[in-house]
Amino acid sequence: MAEHKRRVHLALLARSGAGLSRPRLLKTDLFEEALGSDEVLLSWPPGRGPARVAGIDLSGEICRKAGGRLAAGGRSLLLARADARALPFRDGSFDIVFSCSTLDHFERREDLLEGLAEAARVLAPGGELVLTLDNPRALFYPLVKRLERRGLIGFRLGVTLTAGEASEALARLGIEILEERGIYHVPRVVFTALLRAVRGARLRFLGGPLLRLLGALERGAGRRGQYLSAWYVAIRGRKRP
Repeated sequence: MAEHKRRVHLALLARSGAGLSRPRLLKTDLFEEALGSDEVLLSWPPGRGPARVAGIDLSGEICRKAGGRLAAGGRSLLLARADARALPFRDGSFDIVFSCSTLDHFERREDLLEGLAEAARVLAPGGELVLTLDNPRALFYPLVKRLERRGLIGFRLGVTLTAGEASEALARLGIEILEERGIYHVPRVVFTALLRAVRGARLRFLGGPLLRLLGALERGAGRRGQYLSAWYVAIRGRKRP
């Protein structure tokens, strides 16, 4: 699941910053880089030469762990302990801001919107925001939400927005929407349990076929009904001059 998620997010980023040889990128949390195998900063940008990359996280421990892993992988970047609602950067500091399911962990809608406003502020004119949020219209979202409230899953769901709500909020911030879609078309809890079972039963050889199946699900999700199967809303937008 982590590898599939990493590939989906790298594909989103690959469509951003076209024509820039050394894009300045900010990632608004470092959880994946610190603890997961779904990190993207070691793999990005492919084929573009060195980028100037920064990352923030609210947790100092996450920043330290991410820094250690990235340094071990030969990646040098600016890391800062910071709140996504109050980014410690000047206006227009970045060509790309990647907010990967960061802002859907707040309890209040106002906090999520503050995070969007900060992401827009630090974007340079013509820069691109790549945003993903939990998709509240997914058929299995209510089930996962109930499981989360009962403490039966290992991650937390906060407030989120539909694709339309997120696009409208970004438009008010001067962001022109380039792409709006559902991604990660898998029932997250079900496939996570399945992959764990495969590993636990020493059936690791099935991991490759499962990844190919997930990729096929991603490619086969059509426009009609896409938000019924997608775990994330993904939006790519460009800041107007």
